[in-house]
Amino acid sequence: MGLLNKLKALKNTVTGGAASVYIESEAVSFGEPFALKVIAQVKDADVKINRVYVEIQGIEEVEVPDTDVIYEYEDDDYEVRRELVSAQVETLTLELTLDHAQVLKANELYEWQANIELPEHAQGFYEGHYTQHYYIARASLDCFGNDPDSDWQPLKEA
Repeated sequence: MGLLNKLKALKNTVTGGAASVYIESEAVSFGEPFALKVIAQVKDADVKINRVYVEIQGIEEVEVPDTDVIYEYEDDDYEVRRELVSAQVETLTLELTLDHAQVLKANELYEWQANIELPEHAQGFYEGHYTQHYYIARASLDCFGNDPDSDWQPLKEA
């Protein structure tokens, strides 16, 4: 391996830039599997991976506008400001392995597909006046250094 190839491999290890990873998903329907596809476009050097995996998270968010918030409370003297108060919680976290250790060749395109079913107890999608619940997914290639990934993508409801 030449010096230039070693430098490329080092850069890819640090930045996670060894491959571009994309995720495509059918709409999520509860009680039956939905298809999810992971696509990886390997850059200019081979990539040794330990596995291909997908993470799915359920997120509930609450935002309440015009909430009185007390600041600088001292004796009977205090300051009140009206602010937007927000909170977020993960309601579900799944990690699924789609494929195991292998070497992905430089400048090649790879695809993996899985049928995924959310657990029976999983909260459904909803959007209210002050709250919402949704699902996001991210696909990654597990390798030495920073894992190339698709970033978090929203999943759509069927």
